[in-house]
Amino acid sequence: MSDWATDANPADLDLLAQALDEGRLSARGDSAAAVQALGLAETGRIRAFLAAAPGHDPRALAWCLRRLAAERRASSDRLARSAQLVWSGHGDGHQPLRDTRAVLEEVCARAERHVMLATFVVYDGRRSLAALARRMREVPSLRVDCYVDLKAARHQAPDEARDVDAWVRRFREEHWPDDVRLPAIWYDPATLDRSAGTSLHAKCVVVDERWSFVTSANFTEAAQERNIEVGVVLDHPALAQALGAQFQGLRERGGFRRMAGT
Repeated sequence: MSDWATDANPADLDLLAQALDEGRLSARGDSAAAVQALGLAETGRIRAFLAAAPGHDPRALAWCLRRLAAERRASSDRLARSAQLVWSGHGDGHQPLRDTRAVLEEVCARAERHVMLATFVVYDGRRSLAALARRMREVPSLRVDCYVDLKAARHQAPDEARDVDAWVRRFREEHWPDDVRLPAIWYDPATLDRSAGTSLHAKCVVVDERWSFVTSANFTEAAQERNIEVGVVLDHPALAQALGAQFQGLRERGGFRRMAGT
């Protein structure tokens, strides 16, 4: 188990440092009542943390805690700077917002190794997916995995092979350029049955395990240009890797199947 300071937020670190500076606590095992008087949660962990530093100068320990708090705040600020708000449709005209289509084109243009894309709906794909197709032309080795919502034909019982074949045929004919190989396209078999009410409703793009674009916008012309949609784009490798791992893990457990012919 990690010690208390490993997980503590900056405000709590500063509060404990102040108590040490003012002599309300010492750098040893203080009574539960003295620690509880600070109003902090996890009294037991705080006492164990203090007890693990016997003989330390309380002011020196306070200085270390304040330094840790400052570094934790700076790290949080760096994360905030790595995130940008993305917007489609009309806004208030005052905030500096990124445009959904422009951000999609930008993150696709950065791809060198792998793109993971999830969407609920594809419409007018020759426009809404143009940036991805263009990058696949430019980088022939680029791996692309697309996760989509697959439904059985209306008023028909699900037939997995038929429904997959129809989806791929329509995608090839209506949404994808003839001169670019198809991406690998994955679906959740549970979404086939319309009566079950299950959907793949996620909309996101992950590029090279570094950039993540999470958005309410589907890959349609309306979502990217006319609807009011909101999202965030982040240059944050740990988050990008975690998001990609969610989809990869479901694939490995059989939660997603690859469409034949892709």
